[in-house]
Amino acid sequence: MKNIYLVITLLTGFIVNAQGLSGEFTVGDLDSDYETFTQMISDLQEEGIGEGGATFTIVPGSYSDALVFEAIDGLSESSPLIITAEPDTVFFNIIGTSSSSDAAISVNSLSYITFENINITDIGTAGNELERGFNFAGSATQGCSFITIRNCSIFLGTSGDRPLSSTRGIRFTSDANSQEATNSNNLIDNVAIDNVGSGIQFLASADFFGRVDFEDENNQIINCTFGSLASLGHDESSGAFAINTLGNKDMIIRNNVIDSIANLNSFPSLPVSTSGISIDSGSGEISQNSINYIEREGTPGSVFGIRVSTISEDSTVISNNKISGLVRSEFVGPISDPSIYLNGIWIFEQDGNVGLARVLHNTIVLDREDPVSYPSAAIQLRSGSTGQPPAEIFNNLLSNSISTTDPIYRSYALVDGNLERGIMEADFNLLVADGDNGFLGSIGRRLGEEEVFTNDLDEFILISETNNNSVNFIPEFVNIQTNDFSIPNDVVNPLDYVVPRIPEIDVDILGNNREVDETYLGAYEGTVFLSISSEQSDIELSVFPNPATNFISLEIPNLSNDASHTLQLFNLTGQLVFEKSITSESELQNIEVSNLKTGLYLLKLSNNDQSLTKKLMIN
Repeated sequence: MKNIYLVITLLTGFIVNAQGLSGEFTVGDLDSDYETFTQMISDLQEEGIGEGGATFTIVPGSYSDALVFEAIDGLSESSPLIITAEPDTVFFNIIGTSSSSDAAISVNSLSYITFENINITDIGTAGNELERGFNFAGSATQGCSFITIRNCSIFLGTSGDRPLSSTRGIRFTSDANSQEATNSNNLIDNVAIDNVGSGIQFLASADFFGRVDFEDENNQIINCTFGSLASLGHDESSGAFAINTLGNKDMIIRNNVIDSIANLNSFPSLPVSTSGISIDSGSGEISQNSINYIEREGTPGSVFGIRVSTISEDSTVISNNKISGLVRSEFVGPISDPSIYLNGIWIFEQDGNVGLARVLHNTIVLDREDPVSYPSAAIQLRSGSTGQPPAEIFNNLLSNSISTTDPIYRSYALVDGNLERGIMEADFNLLVADGDNGFLGSIGRRLGEEEVFTNDLDEFILISETNNNSVNFIPEFVNIQTNDFSIPNDVVNPLDYVVPRIPEIDVDILGNNREVDETYLGAYEGTVFLSISSEQSDIELSVFPNPATNFISLEIPNLSNDASHTLQLFNLTGQLVFEKSITSESELQNIEVSNLKTGLYLLKLSNNDQSLTKKLMIN
């Protein structure tokens, strides 16, 4: 009889454990389902996750616990683990140890976990720093996939001091020996990272030399900010970045703001780089990101806004990004070295990877108050010993106004460092290099080769064998001091900025829709085509029919009859082709346009107080 009872008891215990934890729980105080995180994790490891998953809500407060999630069974798409809190109520204030890899939250070889509304701060002192905010480590047989980190903040550096070079806000590493064990399908959304050596890093499984074994896939970093409260970077002899990936295929990096990275060490021993976004042997989309300030101090090393090496037979789309505020300080470049030490976008060959980089609708503005002693470029293609990277470079605004101290150092808008022409295709770009020793473009710039460079657009079109419809003029911006590099609505010739729209680039850096056939070059859609001044943004001008053939009529709500208006039409060259004085609403009806040539026009209705604009197509 005792034996039967024992069997029943064991079976009952097995059934309970097999069910796992499911439903909603609270954690953090005496009134919660779990008073401590230790109890919560112990139950998760003992019982696993049950059907439907489990959600643990952390009660408001400050916590000193460093959490480690591992060895939890039952996690799946339909049974996830969610660790959450109400916004701005939960703070993990962590003191590290003497270890070099302390993390506030660690996940080892687990998938389908979400962290949201968690704030992490390092409050340690020198010697017991916190090296990671979140750390995800995949094993040879099981990765960290379908992880979500949303609406969190990370602030490292011992008690707010400048951080160590080894600190990372979020870090994913892989030791996968199969594609199934990679770190894939992860999402980092709306995370603020400050005062770290470097921001977010995804490292695929690779050998000691960085040669990728198995690629991570479909990871996303969106809507994040870097260095908005306290600059990223450090004072040690090492590099830094906001976002870095190695071996990540179909990566999406979108709508992030990199406000400040500062690597300050006048005598670094390593020639490493400081980058906003750095993609090594990867592919995917880098779009609608704003890079405002990056500085690297000291002699070796370079500064990059975006640097990309694309997987062979794959592509990376780099579109609608704004890059400015790049600085190399305390630096003099060597005379015989063809390296360019400051680049807005750097496209390079790496380990034989020569996939296609599509550089579309970016605004890059390079400027320094004083002349510098190194070369710079808004965009550079750099070939290697095992290949030449192909690129499509269209509809970009590339302005390099940096002056140099000596003609041996030159500032470029566009550099094609490939040995052969035709590998780079470029057109409809605005190319400007108006500083001392500035040049619109260069070809063949690499060690042991003869470089040809020019500041004449027609000559650059000839030597580059592309850029046939590119232009050269000094652009106007709304406010350089506030990093607003959109085009003001009162430029003299707004249609100078108009280029054919690339079909798949249907929005600009701010999410504004681009026009059907024509659009503005660079990252920003022209304000003159979107609205008038911000005070009047709720007033919209309607034109119909559009396209038109013989007559048009205009409609505007609340048109004042007390003020006279002027109606003007400009063609694509900015020439005024029609003008009419409007004193009443009736004069906005049945305006004849039959004498105008077929094409795109800018229609402008204005008085002393406001100006409204609209694109008009004449068939």
